[in-house]
Amino acid sequence: MRRVVALCLVLAVAAPCARADESLETPEADFRHVADYAWFALGAASAFVGHELGHVVNDLFFGKSISFVRVDLGPFPFFAIQPCCNLTPRENYIIGSAGFLVGDVSSELILQIAPRLRGRRHAFLKGVLMFDIVLALGYAITGFAGIGPAQSDVNTMARGLGVPSWQIGLMLAVPAAVDLYRYFVPRSVWAPWTSVTAKSLLLGAAFTF
Repeated sequence: MRRVVALCLVLAVAAPCARADESLETPEADFRHVADYAWFALGAASAFVGHELGHVVNDLFFGKSISFVRVDLGPFPFFAIQPCCNLTPRENYIIGSAGFLVGDVSSELILQIAPRLRGRRHAFLKGVLMFDIVLALGYAITGFAGIGPAQSDVNTMARGLGVPSWQIGLMLAVPAAVDLYRYFVPRSVWAPWTSVTAKSLLLGAAFTF
């Protein structure tokens, strides 16, 4: 099953290449100045802060104290914002998914307001969008592979819903891959609806308890 899911993800990401005739209508805008790269990095950093604030706001909403703990993904050290204590399954899912929901909202706003973003120099918006997409796809891969620390967002969400981590990976991968497709093929009719529906499922799962 995981191989089938991974194959579907690869096909979804590869779709922009298959539709190169459409994507050529909006070629990638060149970053002409060093400032463009700085704005791109600032956009990515802003998306990262938004992701983490999503967790923190929900931690505080549920009255949980938080601490920063070191976690490792293979050789790569990082940190996790760990809430305490005695979280219910619903709290686990909502807190774990909050960062992705922030990314979903920001990505959707960007793609709705500037659907032809690829052909423009809006470096800050591109930084936000690409961080949201890459982060979701990266977490999805850990879900498919069944790896990552117990505090990871994917494993926290999986515990909350009581499902295997690969199912959470699928919930994250579909909207991220479709948003990447929308970036390359802005004229697509089906992609916006598919993306919004997938993002709504991520939010709607919080109300299944």
